[in-house]
Amino acid sequence: MTSSLGPSARATALLSMQSEVLDLLVVGAGATGTGTALDAAARGLSVGLIDKGDIAGGTSSRSSQLVHGGLRYLQQGNVALVRESLRERELLLTTLAPHVVRPLPFLLPLRHRVWERAYMGTGLMAYDLLARSGVLPRHRHRSRDEALERFPSLRRKTLVGAMEFYDAQMDDARLAVAIARTAAQRGAHVVPHAALVGSLGVGSDGCWRVSVLDGLTGEEFTVAARSVALCAGVWAPEASALFTGSQAGVSVMRSKGVHVRLPRTAIDGETALIIPTGPSVLFVLPTPTHWLVGTTDTAWPGRPDEVAPEAADVRYLLGLLNKALDTRITPDDVTYVFAGLRPLVRDQAVGGNTAKVTREHRIVRVAPGVLAIVGGKWTTYRVMARDLVDTVVSDAGFTAMPCTTREIPLVGSPSNNPPSSVIAGPGLGEPILGAARFIHADVIRAVLDEGACRLEDVLDRRLRVGLHLDEVTDVAVRDVAEVMGGLLSWSAAETQAAIEEYVSLIRA
Repeated sequence: MTSSLGPSARATALLSMQSEVLDLLVVGAGATGTGTALDAAARGLSVGLIDKGDIAGGTSSRSSQLVHGGLRYLQQGNVALVRESLRERELLLTTLAPHVVRPLPFLLPLRHRVWERAYMGTGLMAYDLLARSGVLPRHRHRSRDEALERFPSLRRKTLVGAMEFYDAQMDDARLAVAIARTAAQRGAHVVPHAALVGSLGVGSDGCWRVSVLDGLTGEEFTVAARSVALCAGVWAPEASALFTGSQAGVSVMRSKGVHVRLPRTAIDGETALIIPTGPSVLFVLPTPTHWLVGTTDTAWPGRPDEVAPEAADVRYLLGLLNKALDTRITPDDVTYVFAGLRPLVRDQAVGGNTAKVTREHRIVRVAPGVLAIVGGKWTTYRVMARDLVDTVVSDAGFTAMPCTTREIPLVGSPSNNPPSSVIAGPGLGEPILGAARFIHADVIRAVLDEGACRLEDVLDRRLRVGLHLDEVTDVAVRDVAEVMGGLLSWSAAETQAAIEEYVSLIRA
């Protein structure tokens, strides 16, 4: 099977989904949906994966980009979730995605000389013991001078020392694409930009018929499936209502998380920072090109499609950051802001405080043969997928192999590196105008191998230009659009419309 998600592969997947009865239709191509498609396909089930937008087009590309056990969850007493997350962290670092996931050192600044060091040291010792494997270095105590050597921008007046420990960092959008490509490699039919728009009910053969709208052509078609898995995240209530007529069966708490991007030169430091803020923590995360600072954790009462960062979110994050640094950061330093929604399991006991809501997942039986999953976190996507497919197999009575995704390296890893669809030719190595760190081959690969269909797919989730560049110029947007247009046979008018749509999006 091919791992390509390009135009020809998408067309083939569309035809296959319309002509055969699937064992499982997965709705939603974020972390959980792509993981579910891979798990089910690896067990020998016939699988279709659709999403109304791009792969990881929603929450899954708007995270803190961490693969971590969650010190905060340990503080809350959720030892089982931390242990599970740390085991998944090890798998991603060593077997599944070492090409996308890398170790990241953290400093936890200390402001109190005795009790805080003892308290945090005990917590980090437990963190190390739960990890067990020794894949990452154990935590270390750092003196004030050592902490300042590692992170000169820390506020000196109140600093008495630090704890140093390791977690891991990833590119969330690229990890989701790698999972989706691996699912396709195992036989799943992967079709982004195809929306579930209605349910036609169960036929005499016991299979569901659903209506799907191709977002690229506007054509509507029918898919038949023995089981349906709704991995729609914050859209789970709306997706469930297509089968039951009511959103009451699946309830999620939508928590808004905002991150700001700063140039790498804005802060002087070698490590990441984790700063307790009372109910939550502030992450200050470095990459070679930028700092990512986040996140907020507030209830979002509006429509999922309308979530956006606000000036108050930026002020809140910078206020917390400036309390920890001697370097003064202002809104003028911010080059990029994004917001995402967490699909948390609703827990009335915590009221509106989303920071206290469990990050565990829950599977809901929406209707016979239709399951929905909510909650969870990026790090445990594989476990969520395993639990969901286990339930699908049990409910449907399928004869299927056990879960094997612990042992399947993702596409792009050293152990699973299929040939690219990009054929050597003139101009491949030319830098993108106004974005010289990228070349035209990056755009071509995004379209032909990685399933990018729209300008936003390439710029925001394959190249991540908003994160990597201090400024996204009009000339860079146009150059990428023209390369895409040549591959996808866009007319001059369609290319211009794509540019205008994208510029409007990033300005908003």
